[in-house]
Amino acid sequence: MKRKKFDMRQWLRNRAGDVELDSDLLARSRSARIGKRLFQASMLLQMLTPVIVVTVLILVTAVSAVAQSPGGSIFGGNDQTIGNGVRELVKWARNLLFLFSIIFVIWGVVNYGFEKSCLKQFLAAGGAMSFGAIATLIYSFSQGQAVNLDTTLSN
Repeated sequence: MKRKKFDMRQWLRNRAGDVELDSDLLARSRSARIGKRLFQASMLLQMLTPVIVVTVLILVTAVSAVAQSPGGSIFGGNDQTIGNGVRELVKWARNLLFLFSIIFVIWGVVNYGFEKSCLKQFLAAGGAMSFGAIATLIYSFSQGQAVNLDTTLSN
């Protein structure tokens, strides 16, 4: 008995064919055809996720190995490189959190205007602002700046 060869492309095509919609709907609706393709692409991506993760891990390992010079010093021997990178990461995270908080507030206001549930968006905005404030505090400390708190509530 001869063993059948496994064909990966055919197997993926069969899995993508599992997404079925009404053929009449597919003939009439462009968005239904696009939706079907998006479902098929998501199934393909879900199946290829382990390969992508392994590839990224190999690349990260290779980059970290290349970052070390033969003498054993990391990142060219500059001891400030890692600290500067962490400070920049905290600064970017702070800016993104404040940007997301603005987006969540706008999203909540739009949902409130259309009489939809909006509490989650406002809570997400408050959380993003809170974490952004904590990131700002950490960034200020990393810069060596003092954080003054005005408790007099006067001019």
